[in-house]
Amino acid sequence: MPLSKFVQENIPILLRRYEISYCKEADCIEYFITDKNTHEQISYALVLSLNRFAKQINVGRFCPELYKQPHCKYLSAACFYLLIHHFAKVFHLIEGYGIYLETKPATYKKFFSALKDFNLKVKRIILCNTAEVCDVYHQDNIDTSMVVKEVLCN
Repeated sequence: MPLSKFVQENIPILLRRYEISYCKEADCIEYFITDKNTHEQISYALVLSLNRFAKQINVGRFCPELYKQPHCKYLSAACFYLLIHHFAKVFHLIEGYGIYLETKPATYKKFFSALKDFNLKVKRIILCNTAEVCDVYHQDNIDTSMVVKEVLCN
């Protein structure tokens, strides 16, 4: 699948400003975003896991905190795209795996529904005003080699 103009423009901007690293443990990967200029870790609440039985990528936590940084409009979306594809490549996932996450309906409406490189839809609203959101993973040819393994990782 060819990369969208959005991805082609925003992932390089993201990677010029931030280093993205990860730590893998079993079927789970935690990602970290570090400012390249200040070396400050701005995000550590990015967790994806693989549900092998359901054949789906579970987005356990996605709070990159990029929206709090100056001049970072759209970088959270670029980050989400990059992490989904990096995760899929680490686990050698094929086209058709599901993408699953739970979020507040307002967060879905403001952020996840606007991700044009995905087709994330609310499956249902469950307890505590939480939306179950689903999509299907589609492979593309994005290079994810710039996402580096943490040195102190297991």
